[in-house]
Amino acid sequence: MTEVAVNWSSTPGRVRRAPRLAGEDDVRLAEFRAKIRAAGENWAGGRYDDLLGVLEEAAEGHPAFAEFVRASGPVLTEFLDGYRRRNEGIASARRGDVAGDLVDGHPIAPDVYDALAARYLIVVVRLSDVTRTKPVLHEAAGPGAFMTRKESGLVILVPDLDPERTPAITRQLTRHLDGKGWLTVAARPKADIADGYREAADVMRLVVAGRRPGGVYNISDVLVEYAVTRHEHVTRSLVSILDPLRAHPVLWETLVALVDADLQRNQTARNLFVHRSTLDYRLQRIAGITGCDPTSGRGGHTLVAAMIADGYSG
Repeated sequence: MTEVAVNWSSTPGRVRRAPRLAGEDDVRLAEFRAKIRAAGENWAGGRYDDLLGVLEEAAEGHPAFAEFVRASGPVLTEFLDGYRRRNEGIASARRGDVAGDLVDGHPIAPDVYDALAARYLIVVVRLSDVTRTKPVLHEAAGPGAFMTRKESGLVILVPDLDPERTPAITRQLTRHLDGKGWLTVAARPKADIADGYREAADVMRLVVAGRRPGGVYNISDVLVEYAVTRHEHVTRSLVSILDPLRAHPVLWETLVALVDADLQRNQTARNLFVHRSTLDYRLQRIAGITGCDPTSGRGGHTLVAAMIADGYSG
């Protein structure tokens, strides 16, 4: 039998050649390949847009290479989609609810534990329609992320691989909130994920109880509230301040509006659609019933703490 040798660089007709850029310079091509290898070594995983951006940066200054990268876009899309599906398939078929086991402190299989990243960002998400947003959040969290549902909200474990990737992913997740939900975070080594989840879940409770605007929060944003709610007797004492006010729905609504407006009375009056004098009269009544004057610094902050304690304990 005669063996046919194929010259890949010049074979005509139906024999496919290795992709080659027209008029390429061998030195430039070698440099481009070196940049691609370096990018691959440093790439920590992420979305297709992130990978394409890395490759386009490597091709910067070389129009032919840049066009080659753009033309390869559909191939990259299919590749990353297959990679994602494979990881999700392994997670569902072999690993079960890894995130649920980790945040609950349950043991997991040694081979699964060893394959985890060294550190994770524990993210708790509270949205009005988290089910619809869940696939988008999963994609934004990037490869290697795990998700589970808990009473505190949707929990995402994001590999904390480097100081640039993790904040970038946090920003992507926050953008999907669209100002209509909360995202709380805590970072921990993989051995302490359960502790990190408790912290992030506590921050979520305090943010919701404090009626904070939608956004991303961590423990440093709620230090005072966190300290107050660590002591049960202090929490009970604060809640008891509000107990007499529960029999007065209009005054309760007024205090809630005042807290929402960060104790700004003019804004509170506008939000309630009442005259400023009407608001002042209501605030005087609140002071008489609770013993705390909402128009003073100390009294106002005490009532805010009481509202947070009430929401946290409820």
